[in-house]
Amino acid sequence: MVQWITFKAFLKKAWVWTKTYWYVPLSALWMVVTWFFFRQKAASMVDNFKETRKAHKKEIDIINKAKEEEVKTIKEKVDKHIKNVKEAEDRFNTTHEALSKKEKDRAEELKTKDNVTLANELKKMMEKKK
Repeated sequence: MVQWITFKAFLKKAWVWTKTYWYVPLSALWMVVTWFFFRQKAASMVDNFKETRKAHKKEIDIINKAKEEEVKTIKEKVDKHIKNVKEAEDRFNTTHEALSKKEKDRAEELKTKDNVTLANELKKMMEKKK
């Protein structure tokens, strides 16, 4: 009889604990049910995850390769531009050195004039050529 009373007291305590912490046994039950029904699919889910990671890595590699090619193209264009600028500067320096004293004085004079005066002189020059 004492054993029955002890067992009954244990059940009452368990019931009180279950009412208070109801989510613990429910979570345990949910894990057992999930494991039972989806244990066969777990392997395929892992394989699917691995394939997804491989596909992601391939996409990242493609993006990195495209970025490297774009950077290479930009560097080539910058180098070409620098080369063209240097050539233009060399041509300018060669041409500028070849100018006569009179032409250099005329260029300096034009630098000091304002835009309206330059426009009027250009207009007169164009009228003479017609």
